[in-house]
Amino acid sequence: MIPEPLVIGRRPMLDSDPGGLPAPHPGHLGCPDTALDGATLPGLIVRAASIRGDAHRYYGTPRQDAMGLWQTGEAQLLACVADGLGSKELSHAGASLACESAYRNIADLRAYPDLQNAAGYLIDSIADEISKQAAQYKVSADALSTTFLAAVIDQGMDTSPHRVRLMRVGDSTAFLLREGTWEECFGKKSEETVVDSATHALPGHTGQVEVTTAYLEPGDMLLLCTDGISTPLTRNSEVGEQLSAWWSQAEPPSLPEFFWQSSFRAKSYDDDRTAICVWRV
Repeated sequence: MIPEPLVIGRRPMLDSDPGGLPAPHPGHLGCPDTALDGATLPGLIVRAASIRGDAHRYYGTPRQDAMGLWQTGEAQLLACVADGLGSKELSHAGASLACESAYRNIADLRAYPDLQNAAGYLIDSIADEISKQAAQYKVSADALSTTFLAAVIDQGMDTSPHRVRLMRVGDSTAFLLREGTWEECFGKKSEETVVDSATHALPGHTGQVEVTTAYLEPGDMLLLCTDGISTPLTRNSEVGEQLSAWWSQAEPPSLPEFFWQSSFRAKSYDDDRTAICVWRV
């Protein structure tokens, strides 16, 4: 029997059982409560989950997070997460579209002089698709507002570090888990910067693209996540320690284990959660 999700610290007020089904929009029928994915690739093991938060389950509203995993070329993995803005009518549709659009528009980054230019092209393409979709839905583009984070990961069987090119708009973020310690790929930000960046979203903030490069050493794990994971991880030490303990094991979790781990419960943290974990083996 699979146990209930682990409660870390104080018990939340809301239950985690789903309530009513979300109402479909005429142009978008919504998304399931949970998406689960994974892969075993040369030099990499991947686990991914996007889970509706307790608040959205309680009120019968859609999961506004989305994710995507694709192999986009020889020895190259594209991983994306997106978080639709909570106050926007069709942000769940915008989040799903952002990830799908990234796959359709990703290009060989070697064609661009630097990562900033490559990311600018990709973000502009995604924003354009979101705006066109909004016009088809006959709503403002703002109604589909979403954060977006993508990683292009070089694969390989050798023991050299694997390059990870990261690009984002908004507060979805990435961490390296190295020897049990969390390292923020985009660097720590001041409270003022965090508050400001949380308002950045597509399709309206194409000029707010952040990029960085990381390197996966054997034994490292890369985490891409929305703020439903990053906020408790960074603000609740018990959560950060528990996730580190789970995801630092010699063997990555199975898909059912990963879903259970990502479903942990902690008081005051009831947002949607999306996590893509990539272990360098």
